Amino acid sequence: MPAPSVTVQVPVPAQPPPLQPVNVDPAAGAAVKVTAVPLAYAAAQVAPHEMPAGLLVTVPIPAPVLLTVSVKA
Repeated sequence: MPAPSVTVQVPVPAQPPPLQPVNVDPAAGAAVKVTAVPLAYAAAQVAPHEMPAGLLVTVPIPAPVLLTVSVKA
């Protein structure tokens, strides 16, 4: 025959203590932002696209013909 077990619960306080230490505010600091500005700007592509004028023209393609068939069954 196994031995009887007894479980005892203690009351929980209304405001249980925190499980971690309280946060402490660090001393005030100063924000610093540094931005490096280049002395010169060298663009990789300065001229317009190498496309001969008037040779390549984009024309809108015609709208597709859409046919809808409805059948009542």
